[in-house]
Amino acid sequence: MDESDLEKFLYKASTELLSYSDSFESRARDRFVTYVNELVSLGSSDEYQKMFHADKVMLNKKQRRLMDFIEVETFIDRIEITSLSEEVTTALVPLIKDEKGFKLVTLEPARNLVIVKLPPLNMNAKLELAGAVEAKYKSYGKTLAAVKAQTGQQIRAGINNEYIFGPDVAKAQKQIDSIIKHYMTYSQLFMMAKTEVIVGKYSPQSPEDKKAYASVGKVRSFVK
Repeated sequence: MDESDLEKFLYKASTELLSYSDSFESRARDRFVTYVNELVSLGSSDEYQKMFHADKVMLNKKQRRLMDFIEVETFIDRIEITSLSEEVTTALVPLIKDEKGFKLVTLEPARNLVIVKLPPLNMNAKLELAGAVEAKYKSYGKTLAAVKAQTGQQIRAGINNEYIFGPDVAKAQKQIDSIIKHYMTYSQLFMMAKTEVIVGKYSPQSPEDKKAYASVGKVRSFVK
């Protein structure tokens, strides 16, 4: 996913940001997009991305490399294979069942999509992944704190060089705090939603968590 996919979750200022807070927002946004992508891919296996690399498909009486006609996405519980050709889509199901050994295969012809159901993770694996999700959330918070500290140093240098003055310093700091609050709110929601996907539920640990969890529906579809 890139910024355009996550547009609705990105910070939007009600008034024009000062240069220091605008620079901070850009860095916070880049790290947020990276964080979400890491969460979404967490638990998926690279081996499934590679399992069709040696396969061929017959098209117009010619053998073609299968990977030239499909896109493979891996999730914790499934593999989704999107085909660029109806012929390829039809050929995928017997290939996956007979040669790859998967039994639970669903075909959605209208979307040229094949869904392969994966065996469930055991509880220890689920708990380990859930711990990794929480660790990434905490790491993102530390990253924002570090970027804020760097921006603070830049502001102090600006004061010394008379590039920025008292009222704008206070305004920039207020804007930065607003940006942090925004991205930490949505990073927490993504963490909660990903935990649901892994272990089947998320259990809020505090009244604040419970209040935040009420909004998790905003991001669920992005971490399926």
